[in-house]
Amino acid sequence: MTIADKNIIVILPPEFELYKAIDKNLQYMGFAQWQVLSPKFKHSFKTRVANFVFKHLLGRKEYKRKIVATYYSNTIARHLKSYQTQSVDFIVVVRPDLLQDDALNEVARVARKKVAYQWDGLARFPRVFDVIARFDRFFVFDPNDITAYQSQYPNLLACTNFYFDFPMPHVQVNAREVMYAGAYQAGRVASLVKMVDQLQKYNYELNIQLIAGSNSHHFSHPQIKCITRCVSFLTYLESSLKAGMLLDIKACEHNGLSFRIFEAMRYGKKLITDNATVKRYDFYRPENIFVVENGSFEGLSQFLNTPYVPLPPSLVRKYSFTNWLMYALDIPPYQKTVNII
Repeated sequence: MTIADKNIIVILPPEFELYKAIDKNLQYMGFAQWQVLSPKFKHSFKTRVANFVFKHLLGRKEYKRKIVATYYSNTIARHLKSYQTQSVDFIVVVRPDLLQDDALNEVARVARKKVAYQWDGLARFPRVFDVIARFDRFFVFDPNDITAYQSQYPNLLACTNFYFDFPMPHVQVNAREVMYAGAYQAGRVASLVKMVDQLQKYNYELNIQLIAGSNSHHFSHPQIKCITRCVSFLTYLESSLKAGMLLDIKACEHNGLSFRIFEAMRYGKKLITDNATVKRYDFYRPENIFVVENGSFEGLSQFLNTPYVPLPPSLVRKYSFTNWLMYALDIPPYQKTVNII
């Protein structure tokens, strides 16, 4: 099977404008037709007034979250209703727990093959357990979820995150720059601060951006820039490309590997992470990835002075979006992205 005569729809939340990168990669892959649905809610005067009343007068802070979720699901359902039954070869849904029944029914009606990807721990959003069975293939990136739930849900499959493999512009790399951009989470800040404090000892240029939002007023660090608005994913990729080394902070809720780990692989950059799970994967090389375990930075100086070891091209390609999608859709040839040693 080839994709040159196939059509695909990818559905995902609008956060960080990740949909723009997916759109570029689908075009790069050569699908006959592709569409990325990622509707973003915009307040009207009516909803602004209603949100003010519910939040400030009635103390119901969940109102905005509910109307945003309803808008997202309803907009997708409305769009899919314009398609004839079984007219789309593939529909891939990221975070399928965000879709309500009407949208899920439309996905089932329109798609010949239905694939889902939950890029968070399953237990973090329990509604996901209600939708797993509605897809042909349902992927999770936390290995613990496979162990815990695959016997109950036989369509559950393991995968990792990926890097985008569409062409990127040539940039001048600053070998002394260390880059990190991520959202503020109370459980992760302490680890980030420790990494930053350690790297200051080696006179690196630190480009550390923390999307803190309302938390920015009570967090301060001289080497960490707090920003209130999300950086688009494409802008973040260009910034990562210019840096000589990347940082990665593990999420508290799961053991899955973040995009940063795979971006470092694609661009041939060193990485410092506190996610020890990375040592179980086939691409791990101690020369390329320094793992902070139990808060220890022993060996960091040696790591910083050790040259990067290039990986075999076939191994790097394994973790590309192109291979990830072919695996998700079960269109051989592909490599399964679950090689945990």
